[in-house]
Amino acid sequence: MKKYILVSAAGVNILFFMMQLSRASAFEDLSVHFSSFGFDEIQTVYVSTPAYSLDERDAELSLGADVGGDINVINTQQAPLGLEILPDDDVREDSPIAEAILPMAYKPANGSPKIMGGSYMDTQNIIPADLKAAALTYYNANKDKIGNLRYFGVLDFSKHSSQARFYIADTISGAVKVIHVSHGSGSDPDGDGYATRFSNTPNSNASSLGYYLTGDIYYGKHGRALNLHGMSPTNYNALNRAVVIHSASYVSDYNRQAGRSWGCPAVSPNEIDSVIAMLKDGALIYAGLSGAR
Repeated sequence: MKKYILVSAAGVNILFFMMQLSRASAFEDLSVHFSSFGFDEIQTVYVSTPAYSLDERDAELSLGADVGGDINVINTQQAPLGLEILPDDDVREDSPIAEAILPMAYKPANGSPKIMGGSYMDTQNIIPADLKAAALTYYNANKDKIGNLRYFGVLDFSKHSSQARFYIADTISGAVKVIHVSHGSGSDPDGDGYATRFSNTPNSNASSLGYYLTGDIYYGKHGRALNLHGMSPTNYNALNRAVVIHSASYVSDYNRQAGRSWGCPAVSPNEIDSVIAMLKDGALIYAGLSGAR
């Protein structure tokens, strides 16, 4: 069945903002400056390049009233019939006690790291083309600030949660690993397995779209887990919301509808160690909607 995806007016502004930044030098550093902003008034997001401090801002954009990054999606796809539906998460991760720090950026011994996007990368076109292009654009614009250049991840939240939709690409071999992943209950209020709402707002229990860099490994309520730092206006609250990669029994490696998390991209217990091993130390993850228009 043909799919139609529509974002709200505020979401359009945010997505347009992100696309424009991907074409500009200001996109080299998404250091988004927010202080004690509320979500009920017009705010301004400031973006700076490494050559500027936050007091010498070179780009700014008003996001309007919905600075929380809420994006609403209309998806006419029908959920698959006859699937086993796994239970939702009943344990929320704790917020970090102290502010976590991003890993140090990778510093190559001989000049700049290789620009990705060559013919060797994902030759079987496993990753949705539009999401892969966005991830590569960000990676290449920020390669001197990314701690782990070996791997990058792509989350396609347009797919049903029974489908493998978390892509992890090896930039050296070009190989792509694809696994199952959850989305938040706030993103799927009717529980049909499709994420139709995305939010950056605390206690929304929703997943967030945008660019992330991975942070510290820690042991939380779900065991071994990986912090996420949101680098976009749509997900900058990820760390404070305790949106992390962790394992969950409600995520299967087979085609069963995943249980809903509290907003975390949870993976199966069989995959958590390999995911952390690949994506630790400041790797890029891009969460998007393939085919959105």
